[in-house]
Amino acid sequence: MTRQPSFNRAVFQLLFASAALVGASANAQSYVTDPESGASVSVASTASRAEVLADLKVYQESGLAAAERVAAETGQDTPALLAARQRYAALRQGDRYAALVAEYATRRSEARRPA
Repeated sequence: MTRQPSFNRAVFQLLFASAALVGASANAQSYVTDPESGASVSVASTASRAEVLADLKVYQESGLAAAERVAAETGQDTPALLAARQRYAALRQGDRYAALVAEYATRRSEARRPA
């Protein structure tokens, strides 16, 4: 008993599409475009999910997110933007960031890395 050529083609297309999707999703996360050269650069993440979430939280708390939006709209660096950058840097180096990393890691049962 032989299979229909259309069945074989359909199976091949399904396997090919699956392989392409898996490859595309893996590559999408491991390459970024260098803004200066425009070249695609391979990047391995060095931050845990807890660290990324904590960084986002202090970025928002510092007012830097809002200040950068205003600066992007006006095209100018303002004293508020500079102050927000300083608050962000202080929060990022302080106990608040470390506490947030610990909290998020505990929620997600992630192993904490030493600071």
